[in-house]
Amino acid sequence: MSEDAKQIIKHLTEQLWALQFRDYLVSEDFSRFCREYDLVDAWGGTLDLSRNIPNLYGGMEMKNAFVLLLLHIYRSRQKEFPALFTRLLTGFSHGISYPLPLDDMKKDLVLLGYSAHEIEQELSGMNNN
Repeated sequence: MSEDAKQIIKHLTEQLWALQFRDYLVSEDFSRFCREYDLVDAWGGTLDLSRNIPNLYGGMEMKNAFVLLLLHIYRSRQKEFPALFTRLLTGFSHGISYPLPLDDMKKDLVLLGYSAHEIEQELSGMNNN
């Protein structure tokens, strides 16, 4: 995987983290998402890995684990990545009362190599609160 993809995924995570995404990651909705898309082991593994990095603690462990999870999905299920990312956003957006930065996220997804049309179609159902 290119370093560019890693940086883009880190940027996507930063955008979500600014919206208190951490709370979603400890929710039953996120657990259900992981079960539904067979990501329970991947999420657990990225959490364990992040907990074993000495300079990460508290929320940084979870943030790093989420970056690693997105990288895992991008690497192993590249064609599904936009749909899975949209599903994550949908689950998260149900619990917030403010808009998501969808335009910025769309730009990042295009930078990852997905067509603008594909991304627009995928995110078209997103309610931007």
